Amino acid sequence: MDIARENRVAILALTVGGARLAGTLGRLLGDVQLYIPGRLCSESLPPDTLYFENWQQAAAEAFHRYNRLIFIMAAGIVVRTLAPLVHSKKTDPAVVVLDEKGRFAVSLLAGHLGGANGLAQKVAGLLRGTAVITTATDVNGVPAVELLARELDCKIYPAKGITLFNRLLVEGEKISLCSRWPLKPEHTTGFAYNEGEESGETGPIVYITNQLVQPVQGPRIILRPRNLVAGVGCRKGVSREQVVSAVKKACKLGGFSLLSLRSLATVDLKMQEPGLLEAANYFKVPLLEVTRQQIDSLDGQFTPSDFVKDRIGVGGVCEPAAITASAMGQLKVPKQKLGPVTVAIAEAKLWWWD
Repeated sequence: MDIARENRVAILALTVGGARLAGTLGRLLGDVQLYIPGRLCSESLPPDTLYFENWQQAAAEAFHRYNRLIFIMAAGIVVRTLAPLVHSKKTDPAVVVLDEKGRFAVSLLAGHLGGANGLAQKVAGLLRGTAVITTATDVNGVPAVELLARELDCKIYPAKGITLFNRLLVEGEKISLCSRWPLKPEHTTGFAYNEGEESGETGPIVYITNQLVQPVQGPRIILRPRNLVAGVGCRKGVSREQVVSAVKKACKLGGFSLLSLRSLATVDLKMQEPGLLEAANYFKVPLLEVTRQQIDSLDGQFTPSDFVKDRIGVGGVCEPAAITASAMGQLKVPKQKLGPVTVAIAEAKLWWWD
């Protein structure tokens, strides 16, 4: 389950010393939300500081609302408070525990996927303290699958394979890394790197691809970069099921994984179409708006339709919407007419491409 949280840091404290350090750290980090006991209300703290009376409620609210949390207190308090709230390494926020003197910043929860290790290191650097990192891959100086996925903005499939692959890396096992696209050297360290999606290896393999992968004998894990945009045109009153089915068929036709779907896109006139909005919600991606002026600027670069031109003033929707919303990416699946829906798939350029 994907959980939408604010990408800010929440800092929580319980004591006078903790509140003082929270104010200092908040100024150093910027864009933070402080949670301080009501009895410690002070004009020296930011005006938007949230003062609480019920500690359990305040901690639960922060846990569910923010991506990154810093608790300035004993680690035991944090463990007991958060125990009922912890759900999964895929969805839990980063949690760092800091003593009120700022000497030790402990990465407690979601070290890799949530970014707690990086946050602990940043906090320690700002306060001239020491970051305490306990994840096995870090202390042994080997790569971590979920950290690679985080850096490349990939979804991991299957997520349950993370623990096995990280253990194999720590134990020095050979892990093949096969990528559809060239990778930078810093992303291949510790792996047996093979540029391309094919591998003759029978051992553990990490794939980086947005395409479907054939079954292999040994353990595998797939990192899915989110760089596919589905441009969608439709008739008025189209249902969610019709849009979802059409997008799935177009992705299958191109041999693409739905986990790499980054967004749906359509013309401005269709942005309030319930079936499109519900389909975007089904895929847990945004529905992006492309104006008719933007489509006009691509005249000659997509398959035109006189019928569409007569109805909405531009010669097409799905292909120009996919191209525009993917920042002028490559059209991989051209216009597919699937009942009352037209779909095209474009591939956006990934940040690490040369």
